[in-house]
Amino acid sequence: MNPEQQREAEILTRLEAGTLDVTTAADLLGISTRQVRRLRAGFRQEGMAVVVHGNSGRAPANRTTPEVEAQILALAGPEGKYHDLNVCHMQELLAHVEQIVIGRSTLDRWLRAAGLRQAATAAPAVHRHRRVRRTAEGMLLQIDGSPFDWLEGRGPTASLIGAIDDATSRVLFLRFRPTEDQVGYVLLLRTIAQEYGLPMSIYHDRHTILRSPKQATLDDELAGQPPMSQVQRMMAELGIESITAHSPQAKGRIERLWGTLQDRLTKELRLAGVASLEQANAFLPGFSARYNARFAQPPCDPEPAWVPLPADFDTAYYFAVRETRKVRADHCIRFGGQWLQLLPEATQPSLAAQTITVHVVPEGAIYVYRGTRRLSYRPITAPPPAPPAPAPEPAWSKLPPAPDAKAKQRAWLHGHR
Repeated sequence: MNPEQQREAEILTRLEAGTLDVTTAADLLGISTRQVRRLRAGFRQEGMAVVVHGNSGRAPANRTTPEVEAQILALAGPEGKYHDLNVCHMQELLAHVEQIVIGRSTLDRWLRAAGLRQAATAAPAVHRHRRVRRTAEGMLLQIDGSPFDWLEGRGPTASLIGAIDDATSRVLFLRFRPTEDQVGYVLLLRTIAQEYGLPMSIYHDRHTILRSPKQATLDDELAGQPPMSQVQRMMAELGIESITAHSPQAKGRIERLWGTLQDRLTKELRLAGVASLEQANAFLPGFSARYNARFAQPPCDPEPAWVPLPADFDTAYYFAVRETRKVRADHCIRFGGQWLQLLPEATQPSLAAQTITVHVVPEGAIYVYRGTRRLSYRPITAPPPAPPAPAPEPAWSKLPPAPDAKAKQRAWLHGHR
């Protein structure tokens, strides 16, 4: 018997001997007086065996079989495909892929007993102030890019562009790009706006794609318009507050997301045999759905703060990189190494010498605007004819003019004085 059973037997012995009453025995055992009387009756019939539970020594009905335990340890071993997964991630993939349902604590105990996992060392304590989450989804997004060897040498290195909601920790956007580039962030803003709506504010780092490093010129100061990057301008036009973080810890939610994805996503890409950016981007939607089901949490305020886009919203006008051009007299502009011929319109017969904007969307399509009105055009393969040059002057026009008769007479008289 274990110490607890020995104590229970001692109390029953004293109760039977009359040195304890039923109420005192019930208080000592932490049970009711009815249970004490039942134990005393059993003690008189069976003796000490009454304090031993009937299931003692029996194998639990829900015990995992040794074959399943051996299979799990083989998958987690040095040669197994789950050799470098953490316990929580491995538990999820065992249920999702291998159809093996097992408790996390049981799995952790097996791995430690087999020497396949070590206890994590705690980091030194640092005093930090906790920032309270936003109350509703869409109030604040954190965006960033993470350059990393996501394919572990099976394909090119890439940057993962992502966005996470501050109120719910829900991943709203993930996309692999060759580098952390402007196109990735334009795709991020456009995709989130179309699927959810416009957020109230966005928290980001000081990358030049998201924040222009240029100093304001005198013209900028007079116009009251500071220098802006293309993405910064998009957020300003859409009414999204741009908040710049001064340290990685300030936007810790998305920094922790990168740490989790560099652990989980890389291994799931390996298990799926992904070896290209196209395959990796096709893998992300299913992974994001499972990640959000596992880690996202409900907001304090169930009413979201997204601002829906109007029905007539022109995505090519707002979610595009812009450049200005001046229209030539023949209604042609040059952009991207090609000539574009602006087509005539009844409402705008002439655009010569006017300034227009060229918008390039992430897919590479080109749109031309005069203000917010889209203009029609067609590309020209050959350059437009140059304006005719002035006719050359005849050679005789360059001779000095012939003197008149009076000038000749004055010159003759002057010579004979």
